[in-house]
Amino acid sequence: MHLSFQIQFQDLPRFLDHWSSKYKYKSDEKYTDNIGSPLTEESLRQLFEWKNGIEKIAGRKLLSIAENYTTSFNDDPVTRYLNHKQSGSAIWNIFYLHCLSPREWPIFDQHVFRAMRYMKTGKIEEIPRTSKRKYETYQQEYIPFFKAFGGMEQRKVDMALFAFGKFLKTAAKYA
Repeated sequence: MHLSFQIQFQDLPRFLDHWSSKYKYKSDEKYTDNIGSPLTEESLRQLFEWKNGIEKIAGRKLLSIAENYTTSFNDDPVTRYLNHKQSGSAIWNIFYLHCLSPREWPIFDQHVFRAMRYMKTGKIEEIPRTSKRKYETYQQEYIPFFKAFGGMEQRKVDMALFAFGKFLKTAAKYA
């Protein structure tokens, strides 16, 4: 016997209302209190703690943050932070760009990738494994996808995609 399910919403505003209400993440105030304000060493550390999902970042990761991410960056961000040949992980480099310019660089991770792919293809897929593919997917696929939400509140879109993508991870076991 083959059973399947389908997830449908009448429109994007209802999708966003529903899934953003399901969003839950530890220490969200570390994000909301610091994003969009001038970066300091403290605010940058808190933003990375938020992204990492834990209260305090371990020593090696803290050292990586200090080595790779400053409170301001004036060179070409694409050359430095969207390049698989440069240091830092793809997800953290993209998040750093988001910290520098939240409107220009949306957050990207496994959950929003899963949500995007499901919304585009109806299939539950996992984020590419290689940094090179993550950067390509972010630039060529995710940014245009995110821009399709137009004037909708960016944070609400991010929260909805994150929550929906987490749900899909669980749903994949039953699909």
